[in-house]
Amino acid sequence: MIRQSKSVWILLSLLSFSWLLTVSPAFCQDKINLPCEVMESSDALKSSSGNLNGVRYILLHHANSADRETLSKWLKAYSGTEVKFMFEGKEYKGILCRLAHCFGRGLLIYTADVKPVKRDIIDVILPRTP
Repeated sequence: MIRQSKSVWILLSLLSFSWLLTVSPAFCQDKINLPCEVMESSDALKSSSGNLNGVRYILLHHANSADRETLSKWLKAYSGTEVKFMFEGKEYKGILCRLAHCFGRGLLIYTADVKPVKRDIIDVILPRTP
């Protein structure tokens, strides 16, 4: 009898876990929202090559120490991937790159006419699997 009740408990536990995987938003999300602190930002770059005019960058790192590992792993796995970021309620696109010699830092390259300043917090939306 004890063996049967243990088997039932295991089966119910597995079913409950499977249900959580299918309905929980945390498990279903295909993106990671990560608050990041701006360390440095640029004005629009000017170049004799028209393709480079208007390019800007943000040097960033995690805003919360609990997110350090998440950002680090993502940068190592997906450097050079297109991401979205939110600043002052608006969404923008950019490319987020890892800086190999600047641990836990990312370089966000973008062309939007927006310039967060040092210590501003931007929400970076990272795809889980680009």
